Formats: sequence, C-alpha cells, structure tokens
Amino acid sequence: MKLHLGCGQRYLEGYVNIDYPLSEHSVQQKSVADRFDDLKELSFEKGSIEEVRLHHVFEHFSRTTACAFLAGWNSWLAEGGSIRIEVPDFEKTSKVALSKWSSLKEKSVAIRHIFGSQEAHWAVHYQGYTSLLLSSFVELYGYKTASIKKIAYLGTYNIELFAKKVSSISKEESDKITAAYLKNFLLDSSPSEMLMLDTWINEYRLQVCKTFASE
Repeated sequence: MKLHLGCGQRYLEGYVNIDYPLSEHSVQQKSVADRFDDLKELSFEKGSIEEVRLHHVFEHFSRTTACAFLAGWNSWLAEGGSIRIEVPDFEKTSKVALSKWSSLKEKSVAIRHIFGSQEAHWAVHYQGYTSLLLSSFVELYGYKTASIKKIAYLGTYNIELFAKKVSSISKEESDKITAAYLKNFLLDSSPSEMLMLDTWINEYRLQVCKTFASE
C-alpha cells in the first residue's frame, strides 16, 4: 500500500489518497480522497506500507508532531520503503522576502509561503525547512536521503525530498532520538527551558502513541 497524505484536489493513481472531508476546507471545491481522516489519528500495521507521500503538508505540523510522524512512518514502512516530502524552501523564500530587489507582490507571496495561506484552521506553517535541515531531520529516524529536488512554482520555491528506510527504529529508540533533537531548540539549560523541553517531549509522546504501528 502507498499513502498520499493530505491529498487536497490532487489524486494520485496507485495510492490511497487521504485528507480531511470538505467540511474542514474553506476554498477547496471538490474532494478526491479515497478516505477521510485526521492525519494525526492515522496508524497502520507494522511493515504494511510501501511509501508515504506528502506535498505541502509536513510543514503544517509542529516539530513534536513531525518527530512522531517520522518515527511512526518508519514503523509502518516495509524494509526499503520510502517517504516523499515536499515543503517550502525556507532559505530561498526568506531571501525573496528580505531582498531589497523584490517587489511588494513578491515579498507578500514569500511571506504567505513561509507562514501559510491561513484561510483554514490548519492552513498555517509551523516549521521552516532547508534542504539540509529536512534531510538531516529525516535521517535521524532511520531514513537515507536518495534525492532532493528544487521546484519553483508561480513565484514560490520548494524542496522535494525522497528518502528510503534503511533501518527500523523502535519506539524506545525514537523517544531518545526525539529528546536529543528537541534539545537543539533550547536557549539554554535554565529551569524554564528544561520545563519547555519536558512539555515538548510530552506532546511528542502523546502523538507517537497514536501514530506508531500496531503489531
């Protein structure tokens, strides 16, 4: 089975296309989904999935949820399975937004691309990714980057990463990986920052329990 998560109006043959129902969309005119689901509630059997694919969906989730997704998808994927993730290119888009040579229109489109279109409750962006940040992030969870493409579309700049599962990561290993990763976002080791880390880890654990594969 191949999964196309957050399919919107783009139907991919050979995939199970999954999205919110139309009631959760404000400008989408039709649904092509094979199945309606909240992506945060999805789980599949261990080793049952060949590919997980997302186009402009991954950035809509907090970093703790993104960690839980990568851990969970690893558990869903068969050996040699793959993930394909397309997100805004934060580095290129930020340069457009900050350049004195960009027009107001170009800057405005860039700001929208960084922070989301914001017409629906889910249409905001929680994370900014560069090629290096995205690749190094997914590789923490047992994947190996096979290719990264740069894509330009109507004044927006994007990254598409294709990665293969090269090792299985247990839930316990994922917990340790995530704690170490989230520490990078701390300002220092003060009590308030350590409380922040505990909060992030608890949020991650709540999500990974939902996402990690059923046996």
